[in-house]
Amino acid sequence: MLVAAVGTFIAGFDALVEAADRTCMALGLPGFAQIGQSRYVPERMDWQRFLPHVELVTRFQAARLVVCHAGMGIVGEAMRAGVPIILFPRRGETSALHPANDQTPLALRLAARHGLAVCHRPADLPELASQLLGRPKRRSYRLASDVPAILADWLSRPRP
Repeated sequence: MLVAAVGTFIAGFDALVEAADRTCMALGLPGFAQIGQSRYVPERMDWQRFLPHVELVTRFQAARLVVCHAGMGIVGEAMRAGVPIILFPRRGETSALHPANDQTPLALRLAARHGLAVCHRPADLPELASQLLGRPKRRSYRLASDVPAILADWLSRPRP
């Protein structure tokens, strides 16, 4: 199953939702989309506007492939689920209705470091999805951080 997620951005992400829906149609895949405030409503995929965090994580864990915007929170959850991921970064001119166009640099860095795929054009999503579906179903992303050790050290120090 392909799971698509757009997060909570006030204007939704029509291009991602539509591309994921058309990919499911083209490849004959079942799918689910968390569409947020998007205006496009999937024809092929089951969908909900928003999900409780636990349900989103559960859907990621059950997915064969995740397609999501390149926000840090949603990408982190998809990586912890250990599934192949296609990042579909928000782009465009910055405006009051579209303040988030900074996701491409993060997407490219994550792709280089962790082997994620990046989709720059909606028309390319079916081919990218097809390629990733031909790879192993589960991945182990290296998510190590030294922040827990830093916090543990700080918390263990005597306070004056």
